[in-house]
Amino acid sequence: MNDASFTNIRSLLVAVAKALNLINPDLENHHERTAYFSYFIGRQLGLETEELHTIVYAALLHDIGSIILEERVSVEQIESNAREYARIGADMIRDLPDFEEIAAVIEYCQTDWETLAEAAARLDCLQGARYAAIVHLGDFVSTCLNPDRRVLSQVPRICRLVEQHRGTEFMPEAVDALLQMKDIEMIWLDAAHNPNFLLVFTGDFHRISLQKAAELTRLMSRIIDYRSAFTAMHSAGVAASARELARLAGMNEEDCLKMEIAGNLHDVGKLVVPRAILEKNGKLDDEEFSIIREHPYYTRLILMDMDGFEDIANWAGFHHEKLSGKGYPFHLGREDLDLGSRIMAVADIFSAITEDRPYRKGMPREKVIEVLRENAQREAIDAELVELLIAHYDEVDAARAALSHAAGRRYYDSMAARE
Repeated sequence: MNDASFTNIRSLLVAVAKALNLINPDLENHHERTAYFSYFIGRQLGLETEELHTIVYAALLHDIGSIILEERVSVEQIESNAREYARIGADMIRDLPDFEEIAAVIEYCQTDWETLAEAAARLDCLQGARYAAIVHLGDFVSTCLNPDRRVLSQVPRICRLVEQHRGTEFMPEAVDALLQMKDIEMIWLDAAHNPNFLLVFTGDFHRISLQKAAELTRLMSRIIDYRSAFTAMHSAGVAASARELARLAGMNEEDCLKMEIAGNLHDVGKLVVPRAILEKNGKLDDEEFSIIREHPYYTRLILMDMDGFEDIANWAGFHHEKLSGKGYPFHLGREDLDLGSRIMAVADIFSAITEDRPYRKGMPREKVIEVLRENAQREAIDAELVELLIAHYDEVDAARAALSHAAGRRYYDSMAARE
């Protein structure tokens, strides 16, 4: 399997930023703007390309810890608890491969410079502190900038605010770098209206393998699942079930890995669904169900723009389609749904009814088989795949249980640490 350059980290992290925007539309482009300002501050300071990449990655993810919030809030409200969210965000990604440095930057990117510089000198980690300080300033400037007003007229006020806190809240060198940029109109206008133009400067960097992509998409699955105890294990369980079922169905190793990625990401569109609906213990009313029906559309919308994710976007986005054509939201039928899409539909139902939720235990084996066969009989899911799963029930369920329970432990340990 020659997958040495399947996709790039930038594509994945831009998708994460889009996913965060789904949770809170008021944050739209905030993470991208933070990355934009942080990049140019770092470049003004003469940082090397790899250092700039670390800063961009951390800036795109800096508010990831805020996904635990119960309700949609403003950027200013998030900033009021920024240190706590930074710590949570760092904990979420610290165990991902090659993300240790990025996690450290996120952990300290909401710390004032006086505190940070003192701690960095004591711990001999000044370079990482500088990266965190750059993201901290980029975040502040992004928060201050109102893209709905005339942009250039805001620059003097923002620069005065920053300069007032030079050496206390903000690293002096970073402040000086920002002030050197104040007369470059393009930077401010792009940051407000086209922050994704940053990609022109960063290029197609950090190509990664399919295996590495599968590992990193677990980050996005955590964003999805951490929103609620009701879904804390679901994405991991679907990913494991889908990969195992794909293997049994004869897919090659590359496509099996893609199935795992699709499972990790199949519910990313659910970030648009309010938590009260996700956690409702009872039948949804018509309005609530209309909101639920939107989520596969948003899943596919986000994944379609990711480099190399064409098949994955379809497999993940079509998981509520039915062979009868009565699924949602695309209303595709048997002739439109390939093997990967059919596997994902089976894996989603299987994981949902076997995993434990706060309001009920997972179904026993006999009941699971009954439900799967009923769905196959109604042409909701593929009957041959259902029988394949039943024939290898123990293998598929063991794979599901191992990953979903690990995800559940991570979630509940994280909740306990915050109490």
